Amino acid sequence: MKGLLLVCADPDEKQFAGLRLLMARLAAELPGFACRQWRGRALRCRWRRRLDLVLISGHGTRDRAAFRSPPGYLTPESLSLPRGSRLYLLGCHQGRPELRKAWAAGAGLAQDRVRGHDGETESALSTCLLLHLLEDGLSAFEDWFTAWQRCNADLAEYFPLLRAAYADCAADPLRAWERVSGLPALQAHRDFFGSGLRHPEYLTGLA
Repeated sequence: MKGLLLVCADPDEKQFAGLRLLMARLAAELPGFACRQWRGRALRCRWRRRLDLVLISGHGTRDRAAFRSPPGYLTPESLSLPRGSRLYLLGCHQGRPELRKAWAAGAGLAQDRVRGHDGETESALSTCLLLHLLEDGLSAFEDWFTAWQRCNADLAEYFPLLRAAYADCAADPLRAWERVSGLPALQAHRDFFGSGLRHPEYLTGLA
């Protein structure tokens, strides 16, 4: 296994429905990738020496290194990875330095092998990030992850406005984009949003 895509959220939660579908497609199309739902058990993968990329998506907690899910909390103590792996945390707050340090210690990685965002994140932006992985492959993932971090940071104050536009447009991402695309803050990240506009099916009908 070269890549592990891990969902840490309620399987029935509509917010992550597009991400789940996309992760399953990535697992089917990228050689050596697997998609899993976290079900409360520790993940002991240190012996999987070829494991390069591990990505966790879900609800990150504000004050601790953890993802919240119905079985409980996925924490650094639940994770053991090969030293050469890269760990990406697609959840709120998990990129804060002290939380990255905790994830690195628990997983057995150097801290510079762990990446996340230190503030609130939006699942639609995480979907766009994985669509870039689908389109551009692993070689471009680091750069698109940096773009994801910047996008979340620059647009955090607009998240309520973007969610309201999406709801007002009956969960149609293309109509919602037309409504808000004039915002200069969004125009600055048009390339990042482009993947979602090219694959709106993964952003349609989410809560």
